[in-house]
Amino acid sequence: MNSKTSTPLMAALLLAFAQAPALAADGHGSPATTAASAPGESDDHRHGQQAEGHERQERSRAHGHAQADEGHDHQRGEADHDEDGLALTPAQSAIAGIEVATVMETELSFRHPLPAQLQANPNLTSALSLPVDARVIARHVAPGQAVTQGDPLLTLASSAIADAQGRYLLAQAEWRRVKSLGNQAVSAGRYQQARIDLETGLQDLLALGMTQAQIDDLNTPEYRLGQFTLLAPHDGNVQQDNSVMQQNLPALTTLMVLADEHTLWATAQVAPSQSALVTIGQTLTLRIDDDLAAARVIGRDHRLDPRTRTESVRLELANPDHRLHAGQFATVYLSQSQRRGVVLPDTALARNPDGDWMVYRYDGGRFTATEVQVLSALEGMNLVSGIKPGSQVAVQGAFFLASEQAKSGFEIHNH
Repeated sequence: MNSKTSTPLMAALLLAFAQAPALAADGHGSPATTAASAPGESDDHRHGQQAEGHERQERSRAHGHAQADEGHDHQRGEADHDEDGLALTPAQSAIAGIEVATVMETELSFRHPLPAQLQANPNLTSALSLPVDARVIARHVAPGQAVTQGDPLLTLASSAIADAQGRYLLAQAEWRRVKSLGNQAVSAGRYQQARIDLETGLQDLLALGMTQAQIDDLNTPEYRLGQFTLLAPHDGNVQQDNSVMQQNLPALTTLMVLADEHTLWATAQVAPSQSALVTIGQTLTLRIDDDLAAARVIGRDHRLDPRTRTESVRLELANPDHRLHAGQFATVYLSQSQRRGVVLPDTALARNPDGDWMVYRYDGGRFTATEVQVLSALEGMNLVSGIKPGSQVAVQGAFFLASEQAKSGFEIHNH
């Protein structure tokens, strides 16, 4: 092969090797002619894709900022709602049992509790019995029944009753005869004896339970001797009834207990170190279950019980509606000191997430949580600081408000 022939051949081989990298750079296996046919169009497409990617990133970034701003706005909205407090309609407040009151400064007395028990007032209690044997021939009341003075209780009969009534009638007749004769016709001894027999017979009938009107009726022909109807000596309730029809009861048997519960006594046990705090006529607070009552000190023993080493103190309290009864346990509070400030019940307090006490002030439309400090607590009442006198506070329903405040979004639901 001569030089003229080899020169064109070498040129063709060099051109082929120069185009080979372009084929290798085509990652999709497209013909080299396609890659080489429009190099300008391939660059424009690549630049377009890059621009579209940048635009997509900008939109994503803008969307993220929008979401973040919306989250910040939502948090700000919740914080504003929290600052504004909780709004309740009157119907929701009524259903939740929320009560609002204006708080004022008052005194909280610090008292020492003493065990006590209610008793029937012995001045208004009668244990009815007879000094002689008797038989029940009629019953007129039932246990627990309220009676007034003069109401019939039992009709009793016996030979001993007839004997007492007969002796009185004889003594009455003798006294009338002696009195009609006068002191000049009879001796002084006989005159006095007739008078003594009459009074003795009268007292025997009164001891049976007969009234003066019943005794006076003994002289009427239609009155049947040997029996009488026992009448209520005063108003009260039948607390014990130990008789049945036709029962023969021995003397001194308690037939019935009649008690007037309009006033009761309470007996409290006081330690010697506390006796100086008790004075006659002093008014103390008495707690029976959930009821509070004022009781007046009317007496004390001035001696210690050998078993409990305490002194008994008696108090008297009014019981007009008969809600209290003898035998109930009670607690008497001795006042020891007093402090003045804002006093709130337990139902006005709630705990915040930090564990501190808070109350809910009411401005006429919303309830706002306000942190307070409990200075002292006694029997469901709390002396607090951090709230101004004259403020309106939810004294009932603080727990409900706290639970609603803890909910997401602070929405009040109609429970």
